[in-house]
Amino acid sequence: MHISVADARELAETFLIKSEMSETDAAIIADILLEAELRGRKTHGFIRLTGIKNRYEQDGRTEIQVDMEAGMCVRMDGGNQPGYLVAYRAMELAIERARRNGASIVGVYNTSHCGMAGYYVDMARKADVVGLLFADCLPRITPEGGTEALLGTNPIAVGIPSNTVPLLFDMSTAAITNGDLLVAMQDGIAIPEGLAFDTTGESTTNADAALKGSVRPFGGHKGFGLALVTQTLAGVLVNAATIPPPGTNYGLLIIVIDPTSFVPLAQFKTEVDRLIARVKENRRESGITEILIPGERAYRQRTVHLAEGIYLDDTLLSQLT
Repeated sequence: MHISVADARELAETFLIKSEMSETDAAIIADILLEAELRGRKTHGFIRLTGIKNRYEQDGRTEIQVDMEAGMCVRMDGGNQPGYLVAYRAMELAIERARRNGASIVGVYNTSHCGMAGYYVDMARKADVVGLLFADCLPRITPEGGTEALLGTNPIAVGIPSNTVPLLFDMSTAAITNGDLLVAMQDGIAIPEGLAFDTTGESTTNADAALKGSVRPFGGHKGFGLALVTQTLAGVLVNAATIPPPGTNYGLLIIVIDPTSFVPLAQFKTEVDRLIARVKENRRESGITEILIPGERAYRQRTVHLAEGIYLDDTLLSQLT
């Protein structure tokens, strides 16, 4: 069923407020999930609402707070609050400090899944600073050549300001994400071969079996290397769990750089534009009509969805209402 953006936002906020979440916090989480829907990332959209609500209704949360500072580095205790709220507030702090000091590094521990990593680095891009985010989470990825889940899906995201096309890079280090598996389960479809293992270490195309088992890193040893490095930076380095149990003590490492620490902002954005233009002018392979910049497809989809609304599966819509 198609639903307007305004109605979708109200539905998500109301659903979260029912779990005694504050209106402010509900609005932040709803906006993050709605942005995922607008950009065509349903794996990180409203399908996550029931899980967020169920986890929020559990006890054991405390206030999000800074508990250590050293120069431009800040460590935050997420208070076991939803990762969406923690990442949002950590990025706000990182942007504010980067504007004041030229750069900032914020490490976060004691939180949970933060959803679409690109949302937070886009906050930095919109503020005319460069944002990088590394996140670790529960074990899902096997080492290259292994079959047991050991590393998180461990996304890496970068947002870079420009005057033209939004330069927004957001990737998981897994061959297939948890969200993709949840959508496949919801739709009752098989996943591609060679991406996942069941609990016995056998290759599987069943999304439920893969969710209970493990998935490969993307790109073989290169994806494995990135996942391992991310787990170190967003886990070991920031006081989060080295190998987090489900939903417990995930970590984030956020780095924000003010371009004016190196060059005038106008010069930086102009040169980024020039690089983007040069990429798009590159000689194309046969059958390719256009070269897209990371984030460009999502923003085009966003424009369409803002005008036409978003589609929500009838079962999900019924569950939320």
